[in-house]
Amino acid sequence: MHLQVRCNPKLSPPDVEKFLKRLADGGVNLGGAGGSNAEFGGEFAIALQDNDLDKAKNALDKQPSYQYRVLEAGVDPELTLRWLDNKVGALHAAVLEVAAENRKSGRKIRDVLIGVQREDGKTPVQIYSD
Repeated sequence: MHLQVRCNPKLSPPDVEKFLKRLADGGVNLGGAGGSNAEFGGEFAIALQDNDLDKAKNALDKQPSYQYRVLEAGVDPELTLRWLDNKVGALHAAVLEVAAENRKSGRKIRDVLIGVQREDGKTPVQIYSD
């Protein structure tokens, strides 16, 4: 769950439902989803299971195609991945840590994507910063 695809879900007009249908029809299993102002010029982000990147690209590249970008936590400095325990304050602690890192680079948190809790009880959180 270290991959994220970010896309403005517009073909004409913007429509998150059609974007998600394209992914579902392509057999893409989402590990999480979120974003900001998705139908107002912003981006919608999906977290992928590692083996679903090719499926997502194939689905989004169909005509008409979506313009998207793929980010990888640990590679792209904008995307941070944290694994949270199911306890009070876990999300706050993760955001506090990323905010401290961001102060050094001048970045600010744009959005937070909370994924599906795994069988081991850990919940993935992707924090995207500009």
